[in-house]
Amino acid sequence: MQIRRYSKDLPSDSLVRIFGARAGGFALDSTQLVDTLGTWSFYGADPFQRIECGSGDGGADLADLRKWMALYGNRSKWLPADSQSVRMPFLGGAVGFISYDYGRCLERIPNQAIDDLSIPHFSFGLYDRIVAKDTVSGAVYLIASEVRESAQRSFEYLEECLESSDRCDLESRAFSFKDWNWDTSKADFCQSVEAIKAMIAQGEVYQVNLSRRRSVSFNGSALDLYLALREGNPAPYSGFYRGEGLTLISTSPEQFLKKTGDALVTRPIKGTRPRGKDKAEDERLADDLKLSEKDRAELLMIVDLERNDLGRVAEFGSVSADTEYRIEYYKSVMHATAEVRAKLAKDCDIFDAIHALFPGGSITGAPKVKAMAAIDYLEPHRRGLYCGSFGYIGFNQDAELNISIRSLLCRHEQLYYSVGSGIVWDSDPEDEYAETEAKGAAIEATLKALE
Repeated sequence: MQIRRYSKDLPSDSLVRIFGARAGGFALDSTQLVDTLGTWSFYGADPFQRIECGSGDGGADLADLRKWMALYGNRSKWLPADSQSVRMPFLGGAVGFISYDYGRCLERIPNQAIDDLSIPHFSFGLYDRIVAKDTVSGAVYLIASEVRESAQRSFEYLEECLESSDRCDLESRAFSFKDWNWDTSKADFCQSVEAIKAMIAQGEVYQVNLSRRRSVSFNGSALDLYLALREGNPAPYSGFYRGEGLTLISTSPEQFLKKTGDALVTRPIKGTRPRGKDKAEDERLADDLKLSEKDRAELLMIVDLERNDLGRVAEFGSVSADTEYRIEYYKSVMHATAEVRAKLAKDCDIFDAIHALFPGGSITGAPKVKAMAAIDYLEPHRRGLYCGSFGYIGFNQDAELNISIRSLLCRHEQLYYSVGSGIVWDSDPEDEYAETEAKGAAIEATLKALE
C-alpha cells in the first residue's frame, strides 16, 4: 500500500469526467460538507474484478463479496492507521450498489412486485488503484493497494489518467426528455394509502413509506447529466457509477451505514422543509421542523428501529443514539436527522452489519419486515436501486454507504426515479399524493431546465 500526493489540485468535475468516462468508472463525489460528512471524495475506473448477483437469484448473499474481499485484503499491504501521513477512510476495495430488493434475500417478503428492470441484487467492482480528494484542502492523492501490480505501475496508470484532464473535451451537455410517465395513478396511490391506514388500525404496522416511480425517455450523456445535477443539488453522498448496462446517478443526502474500525454509525433522515427565501424565513421553517410532533415521532420511531437493528451485531451495551435530532441544511431543503452509534461485536464483520440494517428503516417503515411486505404488495414494480445503497467497502472492511434517494437510474435510454411519502395513521390520501406530485415535479423541473 502506497499513497502519493499528486502535483496538481484538480477540480472535482474534472476528476468525475476523467474516471466517469472510462469502463467501470465511479465517483464517490462529496459535493457538500455537512457536519463531518463529505470531507473526502474518491474516483476510479477499470476494476480488476466485478462481483454481481442477478435479480432472479433468491439465494443471493453478500458472502460472495466477503470471500473475495478477504482474499484480496490479505494480499494488500495495509499501512497501520498511525503510519498514514494523511488519514483517509477508503484506500481501495469494492465500490458499487446494493439494490433495495436484496432485502428480500434477507427477510421473508412476498414476491408480488413486478421485476421489470432486472436490476442486480448487488453489483460491485474491485479497485486497487484510486484517486482521493480532500474536499476541504483540495489536495489530490494517488492510492495504490498493490493487489494486482506494483505501486509504481498503479501510479503510472493514475497519472496517465489525470494528465488526460488537459485533453478532456467538454461536451455540449445537450439533453432531451420526453414521454414522462408514472407507474401509479392517483386513484391507485390513494387506495394504497387507505390500505396502509387499515393495516395501522389493525396494529400490523405503525408507518409505511409508499413510493411512485417516474420514467422518461432520455437522449444525452449520463455523465454530463450527473455533472449538471451535482452543480444544482450538492450533497455529501453524491456519486456516479457506471455498471454493466446501467448507470447510477446519486445526489443523496442520507447515510445508511459507516464503519471505521469497530465503530458503526447510521444517520436516518425524517422530516423535510424547503429553504426559506431569506434568513428569517429559514429560521422560521427550521423552528417549525424542530417543533413538529409528527416529524419528531416518525424520526424517533426510526431511531428506535435502527437501535434494535444495530443491537443485533453490536457489543453488548454499546448502542447509543442522539436524544435530540439535528437540522441539516442543503441548497433547497433542510432535514431532521439523528445519529445512532454502536461498537461492532468481535464475532461480526461489515457484512453482518449490512445484513442487520438493510434496507434502511427510514425508507421502509416500522416494523421493518411488515412494512417491506406492504411495500411489495402495494407498489407495482420492484424498487431496484431506489432506496438501496451505494458506496464503498474497503479491503480492510471499513465502509460508507448511502441510502439511494434522490437518485436516477439510466438504462436503455430511459431515466427512472422514484419519490415517496411516509404514511401514518392520520395521513390524508390526497395530501400524500400531492406530496409525491410536488417531489416529482421538482425533479422534472430540474431536468427540463437542462434542455
